[in-house]
Amino acid sequence: MATTCSTASGEVLDTTCQNYYGHLNGAIEAVLDANQGLVEKVQPFKAELLIHMLDLLVLSDEGMMLWVEGFLLVRH
Repeated sequence: MATTCSTASGEVLDTTCQNYYGHLNGAIEAVLDANQGLVEKVQPFKAELLIHMLDLLVLSDEGMMLWVEGFLLVRH
């Protein structure tokens, strides 16, 4: 299930993704795709910026499955 996270002051996106997903394989791209305008936010982030974190399923070293609102998108 997708989750909304609130940033701490001074947090950066790659650290947020690493802490939430445990990896960065496609995570930053997926989070940027799911959060319109996030790419324009100055990093490090201010406190309490809400970021929608999608569910990512890593299948293998060769690819990843990404579920968005009930639809499956495959990234290689």
